[in-house]
Formats: sequence, C-alpha cells, structure tokens
Amino acid sequence: MTERLGIVYTPVQVVDFILHSINHLLQTEFNQTLGSPGVHILDPFTGTGTFITRLLHSGLIAPAQLAHKYQQEIHANEIVLLAYYIAAINIETSYHSLSNADYTPFPGICLTDTFQLHEQDDLIQQLLPENSTRRQRQKSLTDIQVILGNPPYSAGQTNANDNNQNIPYPKLDERIKTTYVKRSAMTSVRQLYDSYIRAIRWASDRLGDSGIIGFVTNAGFLETNQADGLRQCLAEEFASIWIFHLRGNQRTAGERSRQEGGKIFGSGSRAPIAITFLVRNPAATRHGQIYLHDI
Repeated sequence: MTERLGIVYTPVQVVDFILHSINHLLQTEFNQTLGSPGVHILDPFTGTGTFITRLLHSGLIAPAQLAHKYQQEIHANEIVLLAYYIAAINIETSYHSLSNADYTPFPGICLTDTFQLHEQDDLIQQLLPENSTRRQRQKSLTDIQVILGNPPYSAGQTNANDNNQNIPYPKLDERIKTTYVKRSAMTSVRQLYDSYIRAIRWASDRLGDSGIIGFVTNAGFLETNQADGLRQCLAEEFASIWIFHLRGNQRTAGERSRQEGGKIFGSGSRAPIAITFLVRNPAATRHGQIYLHDI
C-alpha cells in the first residue's frame, strides 16, 4: 500500500523550513501569520501528523491563538488507517502538552482519500458518522488559505504483476487534461497523472482566490519535457513561485549520480526533490514571478 500511495515520511528540518517559509510569505504578501484568525491550514496528506505537530510546537501560533486554531482552523487528511490514528494521537498529545486544558480530541482530522473528497459521496458514512461530518465540514470551507505537506509520489505500476495501479479520479484527471495536458507540446503525458502532480492540481483548485501552497515533491516537473504545460499553467495561475531545487536524482549514473547524491529522503526516493511555494495574490502588481534556487 505504501508503494502504491507513494508514502515517504518527511524529515523535520524540511517540515520546519516549509512552515517558517509559509509564515514569512503570509506576512510579506498578506500581512498575516499562520496564527491569524481566519487563516485555515490544511495538510491533505498528513501521514503521521508531522507538519501539524511541528506547527503547534513552532511558536508561529501565539498561545492565545492556539485553542481557536486547534478547534477551528487546522485540518488534516490521511488515507492509511494506522497513520491516521498515529497522526491524531501525535497532534492531540502535542496540543495537550502546550495547553493547560483537558485532553481534547483533534476535530480537524479526517480519514479520507483527499483526491476522492470532491469526486463522490462518502461511501462509509453509516460506518463512521463522525468522520463523515468532519469531511462535510472541510468540504464546505471556502477560505482555506494555506495548503502544505508532502504529497504522495507514484506514477502507477511499473510491472503488470505489481497489482499496484493508481486509482482513477475522473474529475481531477479531467482538470489535469484540460490544463496541464492541453498546454503540453508532448504527445506522451502519462507522467502528468503522477500522484504529486495530481496533488499540485488539486491544491491549486482548492486554494481559491488567494493563499499559499507549500509542498515538498518530486522535482521532475521542473525539467521534464512532459511537464511543459504544467509549468506554463503554474506561471499563469500564481503571482509568485519560489522553488528550492534540491536535486538528488538517483536515476542517473556515474559522476552525475555522485554529485546529486545525499537526498533528504535517503533511500525512500530515487527521484530529485524540490520544495515549492506557490503564492496566489490577486493584489500582486506582477504575476508569474519565478524564484528558483538550484543547489
């Protein structure tokens, strides 16, 4: 399952860097912070909850803001049942250690496939009514301003015997088809349905009129010919794009492979890695500004 879903857990240094960078961008672009009232934060692929627990411990949310934030404005999704339970416990114990309140369940976490959230109705509504209520609440939010995390990396099965095919998402895939694929000059665009590219498309649509996406992903979209349409769309859809290209491509050989070695995910990924911040600001004087740092 972890192979099909492309699960790799994120080093805390990367998590902290993303959190502080988003907070900085919120301040410079919108005169807000992660603790500001009304700033809803969503980790759509929360894993064991590292991004949310580090957020709670980061000091970026003032103690006076913490209770409201925890109860109302922090949201997380996870599809793997064990990880979902671990995430809930991690987030709840972190909050409990920081607040003087009684142990309080985290109301913002959903057991769900994020990509399927807007595809169809809840199939397990009768089995998990509380979870279904949380899903509906999250879906009804129109003002999510921060989407962050480590999306899954998976382009589907490599072998017909793997029994590892990616799940189809008709609405999401149609959005990819009418944007990234349509703008591409390439005829073979299978990789544009990779899970991490689906995550970029999903988050771009979910963000609404303004806000920030902060993801650590496969860096293939920066240079591959297949992603030419994706790059054009990002430049059109966002005011500014900040990219830290961390390299680490282990699918090369010889000296190039040695130069690019020492990846942040160790053996968890052979792909190059990038940390990307996408800023949508309708008040920006210039759009499509790209800031790229290549190591």
